[in-house]
Amino acid sequence: MKKKTKVAFLDRDGVINSGKINNGYIGYAKDFKWITGAKKTVKFLKENNFKVVIITNQSGVARGYFSLRDVYKLHNYISSELIKFGTRVDKIFFCPYHKDGIIKKYKKKSLLRKPSTGMFHLTQKIWNVDKKNSFVIGDQKTDIEFANKSKIKGYLFNQKDLYKFVKKKVYFS
Repeated sequence: MKKKTKVAFLDRDGVINSGKINNGYIGYAKDFKWITGAKKTVKFLKENNFKVVIITNQSGVARGYFSLRDVYKLHNYISSELIKFGTRVDKIFFCPYHKDGIIKKYKKKSLLRKPSTGMFHLTQKIWNVDKKNSFVIGDQKTDIEFANKSKIKGYLFNQKDLYKFVKKKVYFS
């Protein structure tokens, strides 16, 4: 049996990104704004033996606001900025689907869409997730529902500094 792995699941928009353009539909690096302490948080979690996984609903693809390629380009930007900072995320999972989408290919219900647990199961296929020591940080009720359904801790983030939040609320709780 694979050893258990601690995983920190971080929502993207509202947790590591504070950009609020286009009603929160962020598809381009120019609209992405790092939340204070986000890069430092990723580094801190990596130094404390967590796998860091970004999980994000990106219905902007289904709604026609930006393309799948745009999302990949943005995620490459996030990854390269973290590498410059001396750290990295281990995986980025996202759901481009939405039942109300206008792009036919992405107009559907999906188990990848939070609060469903598809992204947790994708992570579990890679690592044996240590549910007792893993957690989700999200800014929406659906992120906490995702945590509950995945049977891991969930923290609602609605502050300005992610690092301070993690040090106070998550890591030493």
